This record gives sequence, structure tokens and C-alpha cells, in this order.
Amino acid sequence: MAGKKTGSGEESDARKVKQRGARRDLDALRERRMQAAEMFAAGRRQIDVAVELEVSQQTASRWYRQWTEGGSEALEGAGRAGRRPRLDDTQIEVIREELLQGPRAHGFATGV
Repeated sequence: MAGKKTGSGEESDARKVKQRGARRDLDALRERRMQAAEMFAAGRRQIDVAVELEVSQQTASRWYRQWTEGGSEALEGAGRAGRRPRLDDTQIEVIREELLQGPRAHGFATGV
């Protein structure tokens, strides 16, 4: 039966696939914004951009505003997603080396 929980894990597997599929492809998003910039430069209307690139009218309007204020560079994006790391590469390497020494090297009674 559709929607029935079987206990076999099928539902959770489907949820995992859905979550994985939700990840952003930052290069593809950037490419779509660059296409919009080219279209604006060619004199295309915001509604044409929205329809052709399959984005909302609000998104096309926001891109147009950014493009008029800063050109194509304004649509390139931040280049990364998520928070900036709090630790630099040197600090991460120190932590890695300490972890490789194991728990006993840091005063624990067992290696667990």
C-alpha cells in the first residue's frame, strides 16, 4: 500500500536520497546567473529571463537590479556556501597530529 510504513527502511532511504539531491550545485547556479547577465546585456526583459531560466519573477528582478548596479561581476556570487571556518589550516593540522597520538598520550587510561 502506498504511504504504508513497512519497517524495512525504504521510507528513510527515500528521505536520504531526497536530502542528497537538495544539495546545491554552486557552479550550475553561477552559470545560470551568468546566462541571465548575458540576456540582460542583450536587451532581454526580466520576464523572458525568468521563463527561459525557470526562475521566479522575483529572482529575475533581483538579478536585474544586481546586474544594473554592478554588472556581471555582481551576479558571480560569493564563491562558497556555509560558514567560514573558525580554524585555519595550521590549527587543523595541530589538532590532527594530537588526535593521531591517541587518548593515552593525553592522560586517558585506555585507548578508547
